[in-house]
This record gives sequence, structure tokens and C-alpha cells, in this order.
Amino acid sequence: MKTFLLIVGFLLVATAAWAQVGPPGEVINQGRKALAVTPSDTVDLTLGPTRGIYGGGTACNLAVILADDTAAVTLAGVAAGAFMPLRVKRVMATNTTCTGIVGLW
Repeated sequence: MKTFLLIVGFLLVATAAWAQVGPPGEVINQGRKALAVTPSDTVDLTLGPTRGIYGGGTACNLAVILADDTAAVTLAGVAAGAFMPLRVKRVMATNTTCTGIVGLW
């Protein structure tokens, strides 16, 4: 019986870690803070890499540097109102045509 309970306990812990859940019903990777983002070619986001980014109200291009990268990449044709689950450390002014950009942390 003890072995059975140990196996069940292990499976519960492993499942919780895999699903990335915190306290009951709370997903760890969800956004908890949202701020307007001002694109800059030289300054990283003050709160660090985002958990996600909202592309604004019109179709646009979004140039970003991801958390583990050093070079910018341009996401062309971002749909109006698109949310992207990206860890972004900088939104570049060059090549970004999106307005109303919001970062989620």
C-alpha cells in the first residue's frame, strides 16, 4: 500500500510540474501585469522579457529581440489584435509598424 501511495504521489507531482501549475487552479505562465510598450532600438523592456505580447489594433510588422537572442527578427503581417506567447526582451523601433503594443509579464 505504501508503494502504491508513493507512486501516486510521484505521478501527481510529475503531472503538476509538466502542466506548470502553481497553487490550485493557477497557471504559472499566465500574464499578471500588462504595460504599454514603446519601441526602442537601444533599450530593453524594463520589466525584463515578456510572457507574451499583443500586436496592436491593425495588421502590422513587429520587430523584436527574443529573450535568448541578440539579433532582431521581424514578424511580418501580424494580424490585428494578435497575441503572441513570446519572451521578448526588446521591441525594436526600426521595422516595427504596430501601434498599441502591450507586453504581458
